[in-house]
Amino acid sequence: MPGIAPCGEPADHPANWERPRTRMLVVASGKGGVGKSNLCANLAVAMGQRGARVLLLDADFSQANLDLLLGVHPRYDLQHVLAGERTLEEILVEGPGDVRLIPAASDVPELAELDDYRRECLLRGIGTLDGKADLIIADTASGVTRDVLALCLAADDVIVMTTPEMPAFADAYGLIKVLSAQGIRQAPHLLVSQATNAEEAEETARRIRLVARRFLHLELQSLGAIPEDPAVPRAVRRQEPVVIAFPQSPAAVAYRALAERLWTPTPPDPPAEENHPERLLAGARRERQRLGA
Repeated sequence: MPGIAPCGEPADHPANWERPRTRMLVVASGKGGVGKSNLCANLAVAMGQRGARVLLLDADFSQANLDLLLGVHPRYDLQHVLAGERTLEEILVEGPGDVRLIPAASDVPELAELDDYRRECLLRGIGTLDGKADLIIADTASGVTRDVLALCLAADDVIVMTTPEMPAFADAYGLIKVLSAQGIRQAPHLLVSQATNAEEAEETARRIRLVARRFLHLELQSLGAIPEDPAVPRAVRRQEPVVIAFPQSPAAVAYRALAERLWTPTPPDPPAEENHPERLLAGARRERQRLGA
């Protein structure tokens, strides 16, 4: 397929697909309206502020909104990549906090669910960006679609978001159940949003973890909660991540704490002593002195 990395026949299981060595974090939810896109945008910026090189993938392929949350205006998007008109590198958009966005399209019905070939080619195309980012954060569509499942199964880590409301709770468990049946590598992480207080968030997470342990034999790790915060919709109206627009707000503090938990900067290895430029120059000077003696 022009514009993206060539690939062969689709693999039988997305977990066996060739994946980028860059760590891939996928955020999913069983129900819409839980704050998934806001999490992805703010988590990416918060990690960028900590020094991470972040690629933000809008994987809600036909109903994109990360560009709006970041306040950027892409000229091209994944529609052009899948049509072979542009490469992934050509559609990257620079966003705030040293985050780069891979934008998706809006109101394009044919991208609502990709076929296996285009889905695998997209993931292989993302693999060509390996080495140019520390993390890829993917914001998926809501619900249990083949695109969502494929991305979750190909990810290094999956965060399932829910709110304390029963419909969101039930749909989150439903998504976790399907991922378990599909053979996800490790148990998803759980994040509760829009809770009115810490106790409500903790009780919601406890109930889902209990049900998953009893019926799915999965030990879910809770990542805590993002509190309900009027600063978030205010930031959305400003088309800015809340960690930038209102950095001291409760939600911004929670996003930064989550970023700190999920990514720790790793200092580069110091150069080998024998290869250090200054040491090489000193050695050369000593050798000249020896020969001149």
